[in-house]
Amino acid sequence: MASELVVGRSEDLGEGATLKFAFTENGDKREGFVIRWKGRAHAYRNECRHIPVSLDWVENQFLSRDGCYLQCATHGALYEVDTGMCIDGPPTGERLRSLDVIELIGDIVVNLPE
Repeated sequence: MASELVVGRSEDLGEGATLKFAFTENGDKREGFVIRWKGRAHAYRNECRHIPVSLDWVENQFLSRDGCYLQCATHGALYEVDTGMCIDGPPTGERLRSLDVIELIGDIVVNLPE
């Protein structure tokens, strides 16, 4: 069964902006983030698929220098923003773990696994 977590307001998440949030999964503390990309909100666990480290190189900074990809701060793996697919780096061909996200009455709501 999933639970819903309101992580922010739609109006506060501009294009290319990110918002981190904390949640619990199977009793373990986790971190996730939402990014608005091409007008849509996408949510992922904040964890590289190569080794379980946070992606953001500076607090809440996930995009590569050119602003086109999500980038792992540890070893530079590049992930497509809208699919989470790794296109360069050790986990090439793997996807970030996505989280279901909707925008409802101005809220950004993430559906979390229990």
